[in-house]
Amino acid sequence: MSVSEKPILLVLAIVSAPFSPAAADDATRQKGEMIFAEQCSGCHGAAGEGTADNYPNPLFGDKPTIDLAELISATMPEGETELCTGDDAVAVAEWMQSAFYSPKAQARIHPPQKRLSRLTVSQYRNCVADIVESFTSSSQPGDRRGLTARYYKSRRFRDKDKVIERVEPVVDFDFGAATPDAEKIPEAEEFSIRWEGSLIVAETGWYEFALKTENGGRLFVNDPRTALIDAWVKSGYDTEYRGSLFLLAGRIYPLRLEWFTFKEKTASVGLWWKPPHGFDQPIPARHLTPRTSTQLLVVNTPFPPDDRSDGYIRGTSVSPEWDEATTFAAIEVVDKLWPMLRRIVPGKDLEERSERLKQFCSTFATRAFRRPLSEHERNVYVDRQFETADTAEDAVRRCILAVLKSPRFLYREIRGENDSYTRASRLSFALVDSLPNADLLQAAEKGKLDSDKGVREQAIRLVNSYRGQIQLHRFLRVWLNLERLEDIAKDAQAFPHFTPDIAADLRVSLELLLDEAVSGDEDGFQTLLTSDETWVNDRMAAFYNIGLQQDAGAFGKVAFEPDLRAGIVSHPYLLSGLAYQRTSSPIHRGVFLSRGILGRALKPPPDSVAPLPPDLSPSLTTRERVGKQTSPAMCAGCHKMINSLGFALEEFDAVGRYRETEKDKQIDVSGHYRLRTGETAEFNGANELAGFLVQSQETHRSFARQLFHHMVQQPILAFGPQSIDELAQFFADHQLSMKKLMMEIACRAAEHEQP
Repeated sequence: MSVSEKPILLVLAIVSAPFSPAAADDATRQKGEMIFAEQCSGCHGAAGEGTADNYPNPLFGDKPTIDLAELISATMPEGETELCTGDDAVAVAEWMQSAFYSPKAQARIHPPQKRLSRLTVSQYRNCVADIVESFTSSSQPGDRRGLTARYYKSRRFRDKDKVIERVEPVVDFDFGAATPDAEKIPEAEEFSIRWEGSLIVAETGWYEFALKTENGGRLFVNDPRTALIDAWVKSGYDTEYRGSLFLLAGRIYPLRLEWFTFKEKTASVGLWWKPPHGFDQPIPARHLTPRTSTQLLVVNTPFPPDDRSDGYIRGTSVSPEWDEATTFAAIEVVDKLWPMLRRIVPGKDLEERSERLKQFCSTFATRAFRRPLSEHERNVYVDRQFETADTAEDAVRRCILAVLKSPRFLYREIRGENDSYTRASRLSFALVDSLPNADLLQAAEKGKLDSDKGVREQAIRLVNSYRGQIQLHRFLRVWLNLERLEDIAKDAQAFPHFTPDIAADLRVSLELLLDEAVSGDEDGFQTLLTSDETWVNDRMAAFYNIGLQQDAGAFGKVAFEPDLRAGIVSHPYLLSGLAYQRTSSPIHRGVFLSRGILGRALKPPPDSVAPLPPDLSPSLTTRERVGKQTSPAMCAGCHKMINSLGFALEEFDAVGRYRETEKDKQIDVSGHYRLRTGETAEFNGANELAGFLVQSQETHRSFARQLFHHMVQQPILAFGPQSIDELAQFFADHQLSMKKLMMEIACRAAEHEQP
């Protein structure tokens, strides 16, 4: 059954909360204001700003009114809590929410502002790569996978010796003492193979490549002339050769592997890699395409990390280290670009080529600045460089350095315009994390972005592009906080068969689920949360006792305990990562669900509280132990929500395997969650929990808010106090389509006036 056909699970029960406040009216708020002024302001200040002598921290947060009323009833005023209970506590909570406590109230008191932003590290690298690529050709992966293989009956790659040509999914062959084809290659002592195509990269980072062979070979990746690995002439007995490259996501890189055997006793060849967050393996077919592509310019210069203090990456901090990095990066670009210019800007006549180089520099600056050059800019960045430089090469170097160090390139919006070119830039940075391509700039030039219809047409095109899918995939990794789930390891005695290879398989399995959600139909969000199918290979299947019949190492989709599991909530990678080495962790799982999925703000735990070791309470189940540990009042405020969400996943152990008992006791997977409306949703197990989450307005609000921040990199409330509510409603009204939500966010950002 497909996700779109699968009925959404209903919440088992909505029960009344202890407090059931009706919609607040002016009289209730006035009453609350009077009580707060009389009983609370002495400690907390007239507007909750805090007082130096008592409680210096201001009062604000995102607790629902009902939770805030309960807290007030239990703790305020200090030492005389009986003075403010029941309807009085509700009235105070209502007034606090509207006056200063809630995020909306805080946004009214301290209006969020859009801030001048520089390019983030990712945007800098993407922009440089896209500018240079715009002078050659842009390639997409296409649908076919694997590499084109050409077999030759000699060690030389001559057309007359070519006997086989086909597309092969992976390069991992052991021919032994035989030949690939006894009829076409009768002599085993001499033959060669050339594999060609492109490498598909979905994640930015360092990739380690390995050529495994006892014969001769060389590997070219993103450079047709200089081999990354050169083992053409062998010395010694090495059979494995390695090289590393830093690559950008959302692009394909030319790849060529040349290999031969000559009078060796045996022949074998394997093309392996270790991607970011991955493990050594033959490069899978899904990362290879027989399509050809052109060399890309990738900046390797290290940059200081971007600011994340607001909970999302922003390019708002400028340091001497960042300025120095942009200088070194500009020099790197110049050094790498000049050899490429011989192909980009041809011409033998010196004067003719000089003029072409000058035009190249003018176009380079136009694309870097995201709009046509003014006469002054053309004079400063291009004409003057060619007038004063001794050679055309020096002029090009000066021009590129000046452009890449210019604020017009490094900063997103320094001019204050809100024209078609600004809208093109905002659309592109939001949807592909880079500057506008030639088509988008042309649309701006022709005035096609002067209307809402024109903006949306371009947004649709970008959202559905390969780069748009990569942007969404990148956000989903951030949304799931995958960078904190690296190096998953388990106790060898408790889980002797949980190896690093299994952990890496689980990561691939989750990435394939994300791929499916990003590239599929409009039900991607429901796929993420409710799919009853999981991507597994033979190694995972053996560990989790899943029946599977397919090629070794290959991943396929299977119905994996469909009555028990649903989407990411019960995916074994997340369950394993959000657990201890020997035991599950309802707290880690509950924090992930409450903060990441439902968008609830959580205070850091008190420093004095340490986990209760299982060995000190051997008779208690994990649920019982966690409940005991978090029962004190200083913990219960947050943990009554965190624990209950995590308890719904207790039927899965520390490696994500299903279990029915713990400590010879039946597993209790009942959980509940109090909504902001004051009602309580109840659920049992992962399936019902996922059904609640996919329907929850709080999930929709959180997802829309986080996606906005990831794409726009500005505070969402700076775009209007109702922005979160409006986007959440849009998301729900459009069948939870992530792509349509992306488009709506990009269009709003593109058309928003500068402050």
